[in-house]
Amino acid sequence: PSFSPDGKTILFANRAAEGPTSLWTVENTGKNPKLIYSGPNTIVSADWSPDGNTIAFAMAVDRPDAYEIFLMNADATNVRQLTRGLEGVGGSLDWSPDGKYLLIYAGPSGDKNIFRIDVEAKTASQLTDGGNNAACSYSPDGQWIAFNSLRNNDQADIFIMRSDGSDVR
Repeated sequence: PSFSPDGKTILFANRAAEGPTSLWTVENTGKNPKLIYSGPNTIVSADWSPDGNTIAFAMAVDRPDAYEIFLMNADATNVRQLTRGLEGVGGSLDWSPDGKYLLIYAGPSGDKNIFRIDVEAKTASQLTDGGNNAACSYSPDGQWIAFNSLRNNDQADIFIMRSDGSDVR
Protein backbone atom coordinates (compact mmCIF):
# COMPACT_ATOMS: atom_id res chain seq x y z
CA PRO A 1 0.00 0.00 0.00
CA SER A 2 0.95 3.64 -0.53
CA PHE A 3 -0.44 6.70 1.24
CA SER A 4 -1.43 9.66 -0.93
CA PRO A 5 0.81 12.67 -0.28
CA ASP A 6 -1.94 14.30 1.82
CA GLY A 7 -2.30 11.11 3.89
CA LYS A 8 -6.06 10.86 3.34
CA THR A 9 -6.15 7.96 0.86
CA ILE A 10 -4.37 4.63 0.60
CA LEU A 11 -3.57 3.09 -2.79
CA PHE A 12 -3.18 -0.68 -2.97
CA ALA A 13 -3.15 -3.62 -5.36
CA ASN A 14 -5.93 -6.12 -4.70
CA ARG A 15 -7.12 -9.28 -6.37
CA ALA A 16 -10.87 -9.68 -6.05
CA ALA A 17 -12.34 -13.00 -7.20
CA GLU A 18 -10.74 -14.59 -10.26
CA GLY A 19 -9.67 -11.49 -12.16
CA PRO A 20 -6.22 -9.96 -12.34
CA THR A 21 -4.91 -7.83 -9.49
CA SER A 22 -6.27 -4.29 -9.81
CA LEU A 23 -5.65 -0.90 -8.19
CA TRP A 24 -7.91 0.27 -5.40
CA THR A 25 -8.07 3.18 -3.00
CA VAL A 26 -9.54 3.38 0.48
CA GLU A 27 -9.84 6.26 2.91
CA ASN A 28 -7.27 6.25 5.73
CA THR A 29 -10.16 5.35 8.04
CA GLY A 30 -10.63 2.07 6.16
CA LYS A 31 -13.93 3.25 4.68
CA ASN A 32 -15.08 3.56 1.08
CA PRO A 33 -12.88 1.13 -0.85
CA LYS A 34 -12.97 1.99 -4.55
CA LEU A 35 -11.70 0.17 -7.63
CA ILE A 36 -9.83 2.77 -9.65
CA TYR A 37 -8.11 0.71 -12.36
CA SER A 38 -8.53 -2.82 -13.58
CA GLY A 39 -5.91 -3.41 -16.23
CA PRO A 40 -5.70 -6.32 -18.63
CA ASN A 41 -3.03 -8.06 -16.53
CA THR A 42 -1.88 -8.47 -12.94
CA ILE A 43 -0.50 -5.43 -11.13
CA VAL A 44 2.17 -6.11 -8.48
CA SER A 45 2.93 -2.68 -7.02
CA ALA A 46 1.88 0.95 -7.19
CA ASP A 47 2.97 4.30 -5.77
CA TRP A 48 1.65 7.89 -5.75
CA SER A 49 3.82 10.63 -7.19
CA PRO A 50 4.92 13.19 -4.58
CA ASP A 51 2.42 15.76 -5.91
CA GLY A 52 -0.42 13.19 -5.87
CA ASN A 53 -1.28 13.73 -9.53
CA THR A 54 0.21 10.53 -10.97
CA ILE A 55 0.27 6.86 -10.04
CA ALA A 56 3.06 4.57 -11.18
CA PHE A 57 2.50 0.82 -11.22
CA ALA A 58 4.16 -2.40 -12.34
CA MET A 59 1.91 -4.61 -14.47
CA ALA A 60 2.48 -7.93 -16.22
CA VAL A 61 2.72 -7.66 -19.98
CA ASP A 62 3.36 -10.72 -22.16
CA ARG A 63 4.18 -13.27 -19.42
CA PRO A 64 2.79 -13.55 -15.88
CA ASP A 65 6.20 -12.67 -14.37
CA ALA A 66 7.33 -10.08 -16.95
CA TYR A 67 6.41 -6.59 -15.76
CA GLU A 68 6.66 -3.12 -17.21
CA ILE A 69 6.15 0.21 -15.48
CA PHE A 70 3.05 2.23 -16.34
CA LEU A 71 1.83 5.69 -15.35
CA MET A 72 -1.67 7.06 -15.09
CA ASN A 73 -3.32 10.18 -13.78
CA ALA A 74 -4.60 9.85 -10.20
CA ASP A 75 -8.17 9.74 -11.54
CA ALA A 76 -7.21 6.60 -13.58
CA THR A 77 -7.16 8.41 -16.92
CA ASN A 78 -4.29 8.62 -19.41
CA VAL A 79 -2.76 5.18 -18.75
CA ARG A 80 0.58 4.95 -20.52
CA GLN A 81 3.55 2.60 -20.59
CA LEU A 82 6.81 4.05 -19.26
CA THR A 83 9.34 1.23 -19.66
CA ARG A 84 9.81 -1.10 -22.61
CA GLY A 85 11.96 -4.18 -22.74
CA LEU A 86 13.86 -4.02 -19.44
CA GLU A 87 14.39 -7.65 -18.54
CA GLY A 88 12.99 -8.93 -15.25
CA VAL A 89 11.37 -5.78 -13.84
CA GLY A 90 10.55 -6.51 -10.21
CA GLY A 91 7.56 -5.69 -8.11
CA SER A 92 8.58 -2.55 -6.26
CA LEU A 93 9.02 1.08 -7.21
CA ASP A 94 9.63 4.41 -5.51
CA TRP A 95 9.32 8.04 -6.71
CA SER A 96 12.08 10.55 -6.10
CA PRO A 97 10.93 13.36 -3.79
CA ASP A 98 10.93 15.80 -6.75
CA GLY A 99 8.81 13.44 -8.89
CA LYS A 100 11.34 13.33 -11.74
CA TYR A 101 12.50 9.73 -11.29
CA LEU A 102 11.28 6.29 -10.36
CA LEU A 103 13.46 3.63 -8.78
CA ILE A 104 12.92 0.03 -9.84
CA TYR A 105 14.92 -3.16 -9.88
CA ALA A 106 15.33 -5.34 -12.97
CA GLY A 107 17.53 -7.99 -14.54
CA PRO A 108 17.76 -11.73 -14.95
CA SER A 109 16.84 -13.98 -12.04
CA GLY A 110 19.59 -13.91 -9.41
CA ASP A 111 21.25 -10.81 -10.89
CA LYS A 112 18.87 -7.87 -10.36
CA ASN A 113 20.13 -4.30 -10.39
CA ILE A 114 18.72 -0.94 -9.35
CA PHE A 115 17.59 1.37 -12.16
CA ARG A 116 16.56 5.02 -12.09
CA ILE A 117 13.86 5.82 -14.64
CA ASP A 118 13.68 9.41 -15.90
CA VAL A 119 9.90 9.83 -16.11
CA GLU A 120 9.93 12.66 -18.67
CA ALA A 121 12.66 11.27 -20.95
CA LYS A 122 11.48 7.63 -20.50
CA THR A 123 15.08 6.46 -20.10
CA ALA A 124 16.61 4.02 -17.61
CA SER A 125 20.00 4.39 -15.92
CA GLN A 126 21.51 1.36 -14.20
CA LEU A 127 22.81 2.39 -10.76
CA THR A 128 24.20 -0.91 -9.43
CA ASP A 129 26.24 -3.68 -11.01
CA GLY A 130 25.81 -7.11 -9.49
CA GLY A 131 24.65 -8.24 -6.09
CA ASN A 132 21.06 -9.27 -6.80
CA ASN A 133 19.51 -6.03 -5.54
CA ALA A 134 15.88 -5.17 -4.80
CA ALA A 135 13.45 -3.08 -2.73
CA CYS A 136 15.00 0.32 -3.44
CA SER A 137 13.75 3.56 -1.95
CA TYR A 138 14.78 7.21 -1.82
CA SER A 139 15.66 9.04 1.38
CA PRO A 140 13.22 11.89 2.15
CA ASP A 141 15.72 14.46 0.83
CA GLY A 142 16.39 12.45 -2.37
CA GLN A 143 20.16 12.37 -1.77
CA TRP A 144 20.38 8.65 -0.89
CA ILE A 145 18.90 5.36 -2.03
CA ALA A 146 18.49 2.41 0.32
CA PHE A 147 18.18 -1.11 -1.09
CA ASN A 148 18.70 -4.71 -0.13
CA SER A 149 21.34 -6.89 -1.75
CA LEU A 150 22.48 -10.48 -1.65
CA ARG A 151 26.10 -9.62 -2.51
CA ASN A 152 27.59 -11.03 0.72
CA ASN A 153 27.32 -14.83 0.76
CA ASP A 154 23.62 -14.82 -0.14
CA GLN A 155 22.88 -12.92 3.07
CA ALA A 156 20.38 -10.11 2.46
CA ASP A 157 21.89 -6.85 3.72
CA ILE A 158 20.78 -3.23 3.53
CA PHE A 159 22.97 -0.92 1.47
CA ILE A 160 22.85 2.79 0.73
CA MET A 161 24.25 4.77 -2.18
CA ARG A 162 24.08 8.30 -3.49
CA SER A 163 21.15 8.99 -5.83
CA ASP A 164 23.52 8.77 -8.82
CA GLY A 165 24.70 5.26 -7.81
CA SER A 166 28.02 6.35 -6.30
CA ASP A 167 29.36 5.81 -2.77
CA VAL A 168 27.77 2.38 -2.21
CA ARG A 169 28.10 1.09 1.32
